[in-house]
Amino acid sequence: MQGTPYQFFVQWHLTERCNLRCRHCYQQKNMAELDYAAVRQGMANIKEALDSWETQYDMKLSPSYQFTGGEPLLRRDLFEILAQARESGFATSLMSNGLLITPDIAHHLWEAGVADVQISLEGLETVHDYIRGQGTFWRTLRGIENLRNKDIDCIINVTLSRLNMGQIEGLAQLAETIGVRYLSFSRLVPCGRGEELADEALTPQELAGLYRSLEAINAGGKVKVSSLDPLATIAAMKEDVPQGDFPVGGCAAGMFGVTIAADGSIMPCRRMGLSIGNIAVQSFRVLWAESPVLWSLRSRQSYHNGCESCYYWAVCRGCRAIALAYARAEGKEDYLGADPQCPYYRKAASQ
Repeated sequence: MQGTPYQFFVQWHLTERCNLRCRHCYQQKNMAELDYAAVRQGMANIKEALDSWETQYDMKLSPSYQFTGGEPLLRRDLFEILAQARESGFATSLMSNGLLITPDIAHHLWEAGVADVQISLEGLETVHDYIRGQGTFWRTLRGIENLRNKDIDCIINVTLSRLNMGQIEGLAQLAETIGVRYLSFSRLVPCGRGEELADEALTPQELAGLYRSLEAINAGGKVKVSSLDPLATIAAMKEDVPQGDFPVGGCAAGMFGVTIAADGSIMPCRRMGLSIGNIAVQSFRVLWAESPVLWSLRSRQSYHNGCESCYYWAVCRGCRAIALAYARAEGKEDYLGADPQCPYYRKAASQ
């Protein structure tokens, strides 16, 4: 592969422990944590795989770790892990609720060379506190302020539902006020504690209307509002869509990265809760190349209920975690059906 480096990420949930108990959390049960030695070994396992790809396939990779939890700042060895990741040649990011980010912690994150910190903000004060706990809104803003005082890039992340769909513009204005340049969002996945908010999930029509509004919001301010949600990508797409039976964009599960859970379980996506192996005992290179689950996610023929015949399949495939959560609500273990919130289905000409 020549030209632009291939982006490959590992989202590592270092712990399931958390200082909050959010209403929409997808965690379903606590699990043991790998100790530092096992995390270090797992990193070496991943680096070996990526180094082999570069050599064998003449690829140029741009790898990154996104460390999260639970709340990753509850790991006492977090800064040792960040240092090891950096020594391995990976860019590092942190995903946090922000409450534990004191001026001292912000300074250590700056020293560790963390590229950015994603902070969860679920709406303006009343909505955020309803979802994450009374008084957390202002404590979160204080954490963001501490990061900005060290010139660390912050990304505000919102979990979209009916509870906050009307506050995106207000959040963008707030972000600009506090010096944050990026606001991202992901959709509510009704699993774990989030099952109790299933009725607050957006309909396809609501989602389409919200995504249409983003262009005007982006045109009116200095804050970039965007999402890695495949459906958001389709909403903004103006160019022709590549056709074929292998993904070139869209849902990252099985294609552009993986999730590692606190106990070392390797998953296509943490919100799917679907383990394909364990980084502590299995070769990452072999799992990536041979996992039937990962290959099913990469194959158009594996999909059904319309997704496989969609014009946008190669650059979208919807959100597999949401498809699985809705299927599980019906007693099915099916992650390859249509995304139930998708408003963009269009039959491919060849289908």
